[in-house]
Amino acid sequence: MLISDVLRRNATRTPEKNALLMVDGSGSRTYAELYGRAMRLANGLLGIAAPGDRIAILSENSPEYVEAYFGVPAAGMALTMLNYRLHPREWVWILNNSGARVVLVSEPFLEAIADHRSELETVEHIIVIGDSRPGVRGYEDLLGGARAVTPDVKVGDDDVAWLLYTSGTTGFPKGAQLTHRNLNTALLQSVLAYEPTERTSYLNAMPLCHVAGYLTPMHMFHGGSVLMMSGWDPEQWMRLVQEHRVTSGGFAPTMVSMLLAHPKIDSYDLSSLEWMGYGASKIPADVLRRTIERFGPVVYAGMGMTELGGNMLTLDKQAHIRAANGEEHLLDAVGKPMSLVDVRVVRPDGEDCAIGEVGEIVVRGDQVTIGYHGNPETTEEAFACGWFHTGDLARKDEEGFLYIVDRAKDMIITGGENVYSSEVENAVYEHPAVAEAAVIGLPDQVWGEKVAVVVVTREGQEVSADDIVAQCRSRLASYKRPREVIFADSLPKTVSGKIRKNDLRTKYGTEQ
Repeated sequence: MLISDVLRRNATRTPEKNALLMVDGSGSRTYAELYGRAMRLANGLLGIAAPGDRIAILSENSPEYVEAYFGVPAAGMALTMLNYRLHPREWVWILNNSGARVVLVSEPFLEAIADHRSELETVEHIIVIGDSRPGVRGYEDLLGGARAVTPDVKVGDDDVAWLLYTSGTTGFPKGAQLTHRNLNTALLQSVLAYEPTERTSYLNAMPLCHVAGYLTPMHMFHGGSVLMMSGWDPEQWMRLVQEHRVTSGGFAPTMVSMLLAHPKIDSYDLSSLEWMGYGASKIPADVLRRTIERFGPVVYAGMGMTELGGNMLTLDKQAHIRAANGEEHLLDAVGKPMSLVDVRVVRPDGEDCAIGEVGEIVVRGDQVTIGYHGNPETTEEAFACGWFHTGDLARKDEEGFLYIVDRAKDMIITGGENVYSSEVENAVYEHPAVAEAAVIGLPDQVWGEKVAVVVVTREGQEVSADDIVAQCRSRLASYKRPREVIFADSLPKTVSGKIRKNDLRTKYGTEQ
């Protein structure tokens, strides 16, 4: 099964149904239109590239991006997604590392790409999404002379469909190769867990250049409709839910926090929502508690990563209902393994951890990447002992729920004691004046590392460093309490909303 089969089947069954609507007015597609244009893209690319090539795309959310999701893999090529928030020199590095032969670029980024054209080692064609201009071929021109039929090329389940570069929160990005089998396994198990139907109306505010974009084909799996935002705006999101009777939405934790803090949170009718999924990083327990109180038993959690093509763990509605009814320990859980994946928590020697013992999550299954593009050493390291090592530290309880305690590279070792940043962050978030917090380890001559927290306060509220430390004093052991409190206007984030702790360690570690 190819990822484009999701579109092909719906184009046959419900050709006139609305598949995609850009809420900014930039376009809409029925299933027949979306499939036809995706196939024209595939055939157009086969006129300038060959199966096995990498085709890069640099754009914010757009109808053409969704066409590329399906059309590029249908040509036997790998869609290489560029994060539009990166610096142009980072785009150059990824393009050269991937060996991309063609770049599809939207107009706002065309000039930046053109400025670095001489540095692109493998790119032969730049296609602007929109109309052509002198010296640059237009996307519509590429599609114009191509047939809207399945390409006459042999594409297999194990061919690479998407090439997604990691967010780089812990170092230089790596290109995770996701095959048709990887993506369809991730889609299928999410369909089984989240149960989208043909009447589902999904409002997407997540960037399509991130793995969370897989929620778009997931909601199309049974012929649902997708409304697409070009960026995150809490009030616009609420207005659209009300206007379109949206049933489903996906979020990063920072987006949920912004939604809850919005002064008009109770001014819109959001009662049509049946599914609110959050992921990308661990959500603070207090934010989750308030989400359940505001929206009721419609909340899901999903935990995955770029290398898995989607989620591997889910905390379902029933678990959230239990949490709301008094089992508050579940507020800290990230869920149980999904139906098509094997998940273990292991010690450094590869043996399974006991219940409650902290170890690394390792995973195995058909959704797991086949490896990193052009990086066999890192691939071999990631698949030590035959299981993919996620880098996430967790513990498991008697029921099988997993609780993330930290990223392995974010764990702080102070005076020989391990401190998990998420535990400290949960304590800091309980202060009502805290909007965002990130706990990091900074160099210390006595303790090796010291616990530091970078805090963003809620608008109109004040809090002191002593207040933050006092907040933690009654909740944490003395060695876990922050030794330094840093106040900032904002926290650096990836396009998916993850806090870039490596940037914070670099910035504040060099200021010591």
